[in-house]
Amino acid sequence: MSIKKRGDTIIEVMMAVAVFAVLAVITINLMNSGLNSAQRTLEELMARNEIDNQAEALRYIHESYIAERQLDQNTSQFRKLWDALRNVAQKPANLEDEETGELAVFDINRINSCSEAYRSKPRGMVFAYNAFVLNTRLILPDSGTGITYDGNAYDDVIKDIVVGINDLYETESGAEDRRLTEAPLYPRIVYSASGLSRDIQTGLASPVGDDNTTGSLAENKIYNRIKRAEGIFIIAVGDINSNSQKEIARSNYFDFYIRTCWHSIGSTAPSTITTIVRLYNPEVIE
Repeated sequence: MSIKKRGDTIIEVMMAVAVFAVLAVITINLMNSGLNSAQRTLEELMARNEIDNQAEALRYIHESYIAERQLDQNTSQFRKLWDALRNVAQKPANLEDEETGELAVFDINRINSCSEAYRSKPRGMVFAYNAFVLNTRLILPDSGTGITYDGNAYDDVIKDIVVGINDLYETESGAEDRRLTEAPLYPRIVYSASGLSRDIQTGLASPVGDDNTTGSLAENKIYNRIKRAEGIFIIAVGDINSNSQKEIARSNYFDFYIRTCWHSIGSTAPSTITTIVRLYNPEVIE
């Protein structure tokens, strides 16, 4: 008696391979979707952390100035900082581009790419509304004693605290670039060393190379100067519709729009988060 042995046909093999391929593709897509979702969640968390830092810095400067309102003007340590914030306020009106006549977009959700917010011609919202960021590591009061910080007078230090779109930094190649830039990854503020180092034992700052410092310079440098603000900026808007900076400064309040824009992984549309901080003007409302 003979037994016939029968193997799989070519059609059966092809069906098995096809089922395996479909299952593999579905599994890979699910894994990629999960990874993309986790990555977007992490990016949003990082963006919200930066937004919260900026919001708290705005409130801190405002409340510190209010606390000093009863003091003499010369002894008010946060007056210059508050004035710097008030002076960048712009009302969203008459913001036509000088060459094209095109109005700058104020609603960040209306742009198709983050590059539109940062373009200079026709002007995007970052240029049109004099956007800025706050250096949360360097919010210093004006001591009024003439003491310099890192060799700079206090008026020059303010320029490192309120960093605007027209402020530049020197790149490694020696070229200059704007401090407010698009985000290659996610919204973040990148700091550079200030030329100071910190003594490990005392915690006091001293010039780099001072004999009092110990350890490597990489460990002791103080990173408190903004090199780049990537994908995050603030727009200050007063409640008075006027082109006069003097009149805008008399607004009852200022709305500070803290905005982020970046291109998240697996998404074609830009990711945006906006928070508004309203601060009432102590010069007008007591």
